[in-house]
Amino acid sequence: MKIMSTYSVKDQVTQWMGFRGLYALFFFTPQLALTIHWITYTAVPLSAATFYATLIPILVAFMLAALLPGKSGITPKTLGIYGVWALLAYSLYDWARVPMNLIFGVPFWDHWFDWGASLTGSTGTIFTYQNLTAGMMQHILQGWGFSLSYYLLVKRVTFFNAAVFASFMTVFYWVVFPVWVLTDALPPWIWWFQAWMAHVGFAAGLWLAPQIFAKLYYSRGRSTETGPLKEGETSNGPLKEEEKSNYQRRWKTTIFSVLAVQAFTLMIGFILFGAVVGSQPPSTYPVFGYGKPPPVVIDGVSSYYWAIPAVVIGVVFTYLALRSRRVVPVSGLKEQR
Repeated sequence: MKIMSTYSVKDQVTQWMGFRGLYALFFFTPQLALTIHWITYTAVPLSAATFYATLIPILVAFMLAALLPGKSGITPKTLGIYGVWALLAYSLYDWARVPMNLIFGVPFWDHWFDWGASLTGSTGTIFTYQNLTAGMMQHILQGWGFSLSYYLLVKRVTFFNAAVFASFMTVFYWVVFPVWVLTDALPPWIWWFQAWMAHVGFAAGLWLAPQIFAKLYYSRGRSTETGPLKEGETSNGPLKEEEKSNYQRRWKTTIFSVLAVQAFTLMIGFILFGAVVGSQPPSTYPVFGYGKPPPVVIDGVSSYYWAIPAVVIGVVFTYLALRSRRVVPVSGLKEQR
């Protein structure tokens, strides 16, 4: 059962366009730095882009959190908590890609060498542990920043909004990476599938982290000056009336909604795959293979046709979600159970 926020849509949009949106933009900047490096075709070194487009904005964000806690609702403590939560989401994102490497030989670390060389300014061969480590740290910073952006944007963490955010990341990756990075190659379908699957793992991490934190941090008899924490309280005192949940969403509605979002995301992937394959000259991507079975490629039928069943599945699950949604008062939960 997922908690539904009692905040109005207008209130949430106001917060997104205000301080929360600004903070989320600050922590999106690790990806912004890499995007600058990509779209300039490496003319801007990643070291310079990271310094100017990431380090400075993040420092400004922490200073603002200390200076404006009352107006923004974001304090250094909340940023610290979000930073701890973000580690799990990033970890699941990378670990979800390991089976794809073991089975299909799709290396997810190949561009870490390029990034590391651009960060350190090393010359000669780029395939060194120093470049690999520097590139990996850049990648960790990107996933960590994306996670923080998510926690800053949402008022309540649910599996549904985590899946929606991860789908946005997937589509962003599908558009930017093949167009500006793999300009001399045609990534096979298994690469596109790996990106989607990894971000599904990322969504699971976004959703799980607060629940694990709550069990470890609040549920073990942690007390305040007035005694043990009660239901509806935090370490900072009782929840405000507008922060309490009066309703809960049925789990079936959440699952159907998530499946619908993922189906439509795959639809976009099929369309983009066809567009990229049709617009680039054929060539062999040198990092695929390495003694593993050849990558799976959609053959015979255009990927545009594969988008049709994805749309049908998305519509079906959307219908099931709308049909199953039923707002249930908390007072009636015991009866329902």
